[in-house]
Amino acid sequence: MTNDPKNEDPPGGKDSNAEIQKILAEYGRAQEVGQHSDTVTLEVAAIVWGSNTLLLGFILEVDCNKSNNQKLVVVAACLGILMSLFVPLIQFLTKIGQHIAFEVCRKIEDELSLPHRLNNRINEHYPKGAGQWAIWILTMFFVAAWCIVIFNACSCILKTPCG
Repeated sequence: MTNDPKNEDPPGGKDSNAEIQKILAEYGRAQEVGQHSDTVTLEVAAIVWGSNTLLLGFILEVDCNKSNNQKLVVVAACLGILMSLFVPLIQFLTKIGQHIAFEVCRKIEDELSLPHRLNNRINEHYPKGAGQWAIWILTMFFVAAWCIVIFNACSCILKTPCG
């Protein structure tokens, strides 16, 4: 065996470089998971809110004098309430994974002393819970609209005037 300097490992060694590459790959994957969480929530919200709006439009066309149809309106309104509440539930569940993923990113930024520390900086400045409040406010509007629909439908079924 010769002690040829060309064959020596660089400072920190091959293993150190391979370890850094593994950590950076984990960092990239953690960012993807964190961003995917928001994508899932926004897609679910768009589908549910669009469906709710469409269903509300159809419900408003049902004649109050046809009480048998009003029973279906009540069922549809209950479904609308459940669908509306599904959005914050999905947001809650996806945020669990997102918080873990972005915490991993912040830890890696600290361990590798990354100069820009993107996730740490975002975490320091981003208003906590802003998106959650927006989803809850819109959800409550949909739930309130569906409750009004139920009240109206029950009034039609009982043949009493609404309001």
